[in-house]
Amino acid sequence: MIRFSRWRGWGERVTLAVTEYEALRAAERIVREIVVESEAVCNPQRGDAEIHAVNLAQGVPVQVSPRLSVLLRAALWAARMTDGVVDPLSADDAGLDETAVPPIHPMPTYLDVQLDGETVLAPWGVSLDISETAKADTVDRAAAEVFRNLECGVLVRMGETMATAGPCPAGGWQIDLPGGGVVELPPGAAMSTRTAGDAPASLWNEVTVIAADAVWADAACAVSLRRGIGAMRWLEQYGLAARLIDENGHVHTTTAWTDPRAA
Repeated sequence: MIRFSRWRGWGERVTLAVTEYEALRAAERIVREIVVESEAVCNPQRGDAEIHAVNLAQGVPVQVSPRLSVLLRAALWAARMTDGVVDPLSADDAGLDETAVPPIHPMPTYLDVQLDGETVLAPWGVSLDISETAKADTVDRAAAEVFRNLECGVLVRMGETMATAGPCPAGGWQIDLPGGGVVELPPGAAMSTRTAGDAPASLWNEVTVIAADAVWADAACAVSLRRGIGAMRWLEQYGLAARLIDENGHVHTTTAWTDPRAA
């Protein structure tokens, strides 16, 4: 029997499902603690968030907590895998006045952010906002921790990004897709959905990707919205199970989506 719990955390609807009836209360405690911890270190909307220490350092190395180090590493990995489409630099930096930066210095990018263990060096003139990848990483970690501690099947979801761990329930994890339809999410896999609101000029109204982890699934959705018609080839290149709905409502799927359990 699957038991569910729902609440709001870090500005998102959080859903927890477990396969063991008695495990729900303990699982919810684990997930809530992980969400709170992640938000506390990197939510730029919080004045006490640890990431402000990195942003205020302006070119000076900063020692950070292990949790923030992990989240920064995930964000930089996603940036490299997507050629900067998923950018850990704050959106405010996109409008940074180039005349405000001394001409001897090129405009900084995510490639200039250095992370050595738990020491971070962010270049002068930028600030980091890793909320998107941090939420995906939080989903991954929460599912893994529930399974590790309680040895039950689990699904954790924040907004439209989710991850599973442990054994699946009878019949598998059946997930309703935005706009209609159902897909089976394999145990140990993750899924994310993004809409055209994340990229207004996109050819696609909606993109759903199943991947090995939530950070990669969410990042792949972001790339697909940006790449337009080239998204299908890019997704196939990485063997990702994906469903894309174009502006006319037509559904396009990658080869792996025909059997998403193999994703």
